[in-house]
This record gives sequence, structure tokens and C-alpha cells, in this order.
Amino acid sequence: MRTRSNTARQRSLLKLPDDCLRNVALFIDCDVDAARLALTSRRVMRSMTPTVWAQILKASHGGLKIAAAETDGLRVAARLAAARNDEGPVNDFFALATNCGAAPYGQQTFWADALFRREPWRIYCSRSNPGGEPVLCAAAFLVIDDDNWPDIRWMLDRLEADNHELQRYTDGLDSLESVFLDCYSYYTRTDWRPGSVQARTSRICQELHRRFLEGEDRFRKGLFRTNYEARGDDGVEVDPRIEALAARAHPATAIATRITIRRARNFTCPARCGIIYGFRRPPRVSDISDGRLKDLSAAAAPAIHMLTPDDPGWSDDDASSDQIRLALSDLESCFGGASPVLLHSNLHPGDGVCYQLVGGDRDAEVFPLAVFCYAYRGNWDLGNMDASHAILAVPVAIQGLAVAVVETDDHSHGEANVDLEYVGIEGYAYVPPDHDGS
Repeated sequence: MRTRSNTARQRSLLKLPDDCLRNVALFIDCDVDAARLALTSRRVMRSMTPTVWAQILKASHGGLKIAAAETDGLRVAARLAAARNDEGPVNDFFALATNCGAAPYGQQTFWADALFRREPWRIYCSRSNPGGEPVLCAAAFLVIDDDNWPDIRWMLDRLEADNHELQRYTDGLDSLESVFLDCYSYYTRTDWRPGSVQARTSRICQELHRRFLEGEDRFRKGLFRTNYEARGDDGVEVDPRIEALAARAHPATAIATRITIRRARNFTCPARCGIIYGFRRPPRVSDISDGRLKDLSAAAAPAIHMLTPDDPGWSDDDASSDQIRLALSDLESCFGGASPVLLHSNLHPGDGVCYQLVGGDRDAEVFPLAVFCYAYRGNWDLGNMDASHAILAVPVAIQGLAVAVVETDDHSHGEANVDLEYVGIEGYAYVPPDHDGS
């Protein structure tokens, strides 16, 4: 039996009218396959309009919406492919607002900006929340134009990997540069093997030492310095600098592929249960102040609490128990039909779980991205608990995050506050070419 060759099939495809080619392209949900199709001929490339490319890239990158000014879809796909190859922690989330400001003894140390920064010496420590109401913090995704960004990312990676006891920097005002130099100042040799970890560490430390000798401030500065103002009479606090930057046109977008959560160690009220919300547009102060997210979080709290039972004898076999099934059903109802999907994590399920909310309203500007729940800790020592790294079942494009803490491990013997070290994502970024990140 004779069959047609691949070349013959390809020629038949290329003979299709332009509108048929466009319809064929709309079935492609992988940007790599779309690029291969576009490169088969100039006519095919011309037939793949910006609208076609926008749909392909949206399907390939977690719902990403590219800017209308981006008319060359193939070029956008190439930039996104390069960004995806450099996937890692996304450091560009900056706190916008919170409904529960910092503990009164350290407003400049423990405000919400600490929650979205990877610096392990900083903690979000809220004031007490009467009645255990949900505590919310929102952050906008901004791309800051900084020539030192590769070294900043390197320093953060190094500090996290080496697991220094960094919470000895209790005032929280120290800059990343000053902490890094304190931790690695002994790397003074100049004969390290070129390109090695030690050589780069030594080079950075020498540069920082010179800068500090010349009088540079060792404290956080610019957008990294804590800055907020009260907004109204409902306890909401806002960073007006982030509010102004988030309102700019053509914002950057982060494509999240993982979630990272670090609980605060040896603090009185480490967060136990919470919700992470995603934003398909830049977050606004009203997202925190209008009370809708707080009410939704409070309604979902009982179900989230049941995801990790308090029974210390709980095992993996109980993951399909009636309690878990009921909790997942309640969450699906609470979040408008979004299905909870248990995420692969480095934690044992008896220590903590994270579920992604998949589906739901795909056009909603604000949506529940994930819920997390840790097992109750009867003592203060969280030193043996690693950060939680959960792989998302489905990548998600976001321009902001909000974290709602709905329950804590309360060792305060009184009104609880909220202690949480870090909530962030790993992934990559799409930055329009005309985006001004200065």
C-alpha cells in the first residue's frame, strides 16, 4: 500500500488558503510547534496574524496576554523561549498594600514588603488581628531596570543555598549587599578558579567592600526600603510608590510554574493556613480595602483547615479520607467551581500540603491560585521544616499576588498576629519591549 510522504503532506498543507492556514494554526497550543509552522514559508508566516499568535502564546504560557503593540508573534515567541530557558525564582514582586500593618514594635522592620522578598532575614510580622480575621497582603509584579540584577539574584541564591542563620539580623533594615558581605567577607583570595562559585563570591565581596568604604549606605534603599501610609479608617496601609508604578501602561507579566512558601521560624504565630490569589491585571489598593477577598478567605478557611488533620498519627493513606474529600468539595464550591489539585511538593503530606485551584472563571481579574495548610506544631521549633516548593499543575500568567493568612499556630497566649517569612513564585517573565521599568 502506497502512502504519501511527509514532504507531500507538507506541500498539501501549504496549498491551503490563508484563512484555512490561520484556522489550522489556532489549534496549536505549543509556541514551538507554531514557530515551526510559521517558518515553513513566508506565506504561512504572513497568514499567522498577531491575533493568531496572541491565542497561541496565551495557551502556551499560562494565559499570557501579549500587548496589542506586539505585531511580530514569532519574535515574541523567541523572547519567551529564551525567558523560559532561564526559569527560576522571580524576584520582582513588591508589596502594594495590607489590611493589617506591622507589629507596633517594628513597623519599619516587619511590614508587608518583607513577605514578598526572598531575603531570609526579613519577616512579615503583623499586628494582632482581633477575632482571627484573615490578614491580606498584595504585591505587584514590576520589572526594575537595574544593571546589578544578575548579581542580586546570585547573592540571593547563594544565601538561600548556604542556609545561614540570617535571622540574627533582627532589625530587618540591612540591605542584601551588607548581609552578603558580612556572610562571605572571608572570600578575600584573588586566585580562585575563574568562573567558580568562589571566584564570583570574592569578586562581589571586593566590590561591595569598596562601595562601603566610599560611604555607601548599608541599609535598604529605593523600592527596597519600607515605605507606607495609612489609607482610610479601616487599617489598610499602602506603599504609594508601588501604587503609582503598578498603574503604568504595558505592565510586565510573570508566568508562575512553582510556588515557594517559607514559614517564620521561632516566632510566636507562624502562619498555618492560607490562600494565594493571582491577578490577571495589576493589583489595586481596592482589592484589599473593599473586603471581598477578606470575606471570601474567611468563608474558605474552615475547609482549608481540614486539609492537614491535627492528628499526629495522620499518614499518606488518609489522603483520601472523608475529611479531605469533604474539604476539597467545600473549596470547589467556595471558589466557583475551581478544582483543587494536590501539588507535588518537597514536604511530606503530614507536614504540609498545597493545592492549586484549576479552572473556574478564566476571565476573572482576581482568582484563587492556590491554598496551603501546614500541620499544627505544638512547639515553637520550626527549624527542621524546609521551605515548601510546590510545582504548579498548570502554569499561570499573573501581574500580581495576594496572600490571605486565615489561621496561625498561636503560641502567644492571647490575640494572635501573623508571622510569615516569604511567599513567592518561580517561573519567568514577559516584558513588552516598550515597558519602562525604571
